[in-house]
Amino acid sequence: MESVVIPVSTKMLFHNRLRFAMTVVGIAIAFFLAAAQIGLLVGWVNTNSAIIKHANVDLWVMAKETRTLDYGTAIPRHRIQQVSSVEGVKWAEGMLVGWVNWQHPEGKRITVEVIGLDESNAGGPWAMGSGSVESVHLPETVVVDELSKEALGTLVVGDEAEMEGKRVIVGGFSQGVRTFTAAPFVFTSLENAIEYIPYYRDDEISYVLARIESNTDLIAVRDRIAAEVLDVEVLTTDKFAERSVKYWMLETGVGITVIITAVLGLLVGAVIMSQTLFAITQDHIANYATLLALGFHHKTLRQIVLAQSLSLGGLGIIVGLVLFVLACKASERSPIPLETTPLISLGLIVFSLLCCIGASWFSIRAIFKLDPVMVFHG
Repeated sequence: MESVVIPVSTKMLFHNRLRFAMTVVGIAIAFFLAAAQIGLLVGWVNTNSAIIKHANVDLWVMAKETRTLDYGTAIPRHRIQQVSSVEGVKWAEGMLVGWVNWQHPEGKRITVEVIGLDESNAGGPWAMGSGSVESVHLPETVVVDELSKEALGTLVVGDEAEMEGKRVIVGGFSQGVRTFTAAPFVFTSLENAIEYIPYYRDDEISYVLARIESNTDLIAVRDRIAAEVLDVEVLTTDKFAERSVKYWMLETGVGITVIITAVLGLLVGAVIMSQTLFAITQDHIANYATLLALGFHHKTLRQIVLAQSLSLGGLGIIVGLVLFVLACKASERSPIPLETTPLISLGLIVFSLLCCIGASWFSIRAIFKLDPVMVFHG
């Protein structure tokens, strides 16, 4: 009797083609909503930690209790030499992070986040659209991202503007350096940054970035720096990226809102599917009673309902995935793009299918209450 499961379930689904199509569309939209919210969260996490992860360093040395890259606290510049002298450290450089006002050519003032780079530009742009990142070491020269061109009023290399009342020259445009805080990143040298950020002294920086010798234990070097350099905290790149993400996600509550919205999207899909399956079951309740009267087991009927659930859910998920891929392409140049990973996508699909199976429970319960005798009643 199991051989009739697919034909019977398919015939019931296509009995009302309009309702079938609308259900698939509803599930697709619900899946897309959840995928988009999760994709927004992943994109947000990647945006928040991009500079940290792209710096290509092993360790970050900072003031104690620094919560995120964006809010660094001043430490003495000679910490660079102290870190460099620690056994196992191959190289160390400084970075300065601060917030200042950028004067738009039209007169409005825009808050920007200045990143001061040391000689090797660690923590600077990892992709350039035009110009060169090395240009930041020229006097009064900065690099901004292509996404911030219009916001800052700088359209071509060589354009001039003002930052904290002092002249700046655009030496290049980076690509893909987004900001979660809505304040565009402006990259320049440490020496230039000191001139623009009034609350830092000439002998202060925000971070020391270090690379370790090959075949050296990272944790051991981290602990040595923490022991030999006073009044600092030392984190690996992964730990600092994680702390920065947790700060924005948990302490500000933004990430929790996105996660809740994603879960609600999946639940909406489950409710839509549950109601549709139940309606289909009720429409064909006499058919189910007839099958029982003919000797079909409840197990077979349960398989029919599950097949319908997985068919609706599977088609809805496929359509939703197509919509999500298109949305990812469309958001590539947005401030926070939709992004995902194979593992996250697989988890979302599995969770959605489990919701489909759970949604079929109401229909299965109705079938279990059937009495085959009802088929002989008018």
